[in-house]
Amino acid sequence: MEQQDVYRDLSKKLMLENSKVIPQIWRTVCTEEEARIVNSMPATVQDLAQAFSKGVEEMQGIVDGLFHRGAAFDFVKDGITWYRGPRHIVQFHDATILWAEAPEEMFRLWKEFGEIDYPQLLELVTSIKLPSFMRVIPIGETITAKNQVLSHEDARAMLEASSMVAVTTCVCRKLMKRCDRPLEVCLQLNRGAEYTIKRGTGYRVSVEEAMEILRKARDSGLVHMTENTAGRSNVLCNCCSCCCEMLRFATGEKTRGVLAPSRYRAVVDASACTGCGLCEEICPVQAIAVGADDIAAVISEACIGCGLCASTCPVTAVVLMEVRPKEFIPGS
Repeated sequence: MEQQDVYRDLSKKLMLENSKVIPQIWRTVCTEEEARIVNSMPATVQDLAQAFSKGVEEMQGIVDGLFHRGAAFDFVKDGITWYRGPRHIVQFHDATILWAEAPEEMFRLWKEFGEIDYPQLLELVTSIKLPSFMRVIPIGETITAKNQVLSHEDARAMLEASSMVAVTTCVCRKLMKRCDRPLEVCLQLNRGAEYTIKRGTGYRVSVEEAMEILRKARDSGLVHMTENTAGRSNVLCNCCSCCCEMLRFATGEKTRGVLAPSRYRAVVDASACTGCGLCEEICPVQAIAVGADDIAAVISEACIGCGLCASTCPVTAVVLMEVRPKEFIPGS
């Protein structure tokens, strides 16, 4: 197998066999032999040592290096530690960008991927109606009837139900550098928190510390997002529309399938609205605007139900109302 083939085989496992960029990214992350090792996963270190005619200690060192770079991930099965490659392109993207010693060439290539290959992938996701990668988490205080909020769409409930919470750097803003919003606001939960602490790319925080991070993110106009399932989540992102690999494509007609809105939508009380325009300024998807009558109006089909507009309204003229059933969230 030639060098190009093993990198393309790894790209194929990420559903990007025809990408010109992903094989190049793999080459910045691992050597040809290391690529072959990743391609042989899932496997134990003992299995890999035997397959590549190396000592167990030497192979453990190689695998540890791949883990550090974000190319390999560990898991325990029947008390035995196994290693696997990234499950999908988002995991590969996020893990490698947090590699502290990553070369600038890798960051350049990830930017190129984000502008060329990634939109094409999202167009496919949207056109064939695959489940969205991520889902918006509404700001709880802005919802009219709080008894309707499900545990997996309430940030505090998600944090309190987690076995562990950690904070790490927002990979999107670290890569794109298009704004000066806070970087250390990406919350990892459960297995995600264990991974980031073990890898050294983040640190553990309490629920109250995490809530303070969420408040800081909200004040900075960032949108809360999580995986689009009703199961146990591993991440609670805080994203901006200029850098986020999900949010910046959420308004495109051909790519909006990447992000599911919350079950809520902003509603304006025209009698209370003063037309100050704060809601229009903070909306990440331009879904609310002050009209000629000096009253804010919501573009319902564009609203993602994040609640930023409601949280910033000084006269509480904007609230979130439930517009979708609980079954809207996969697995509910």
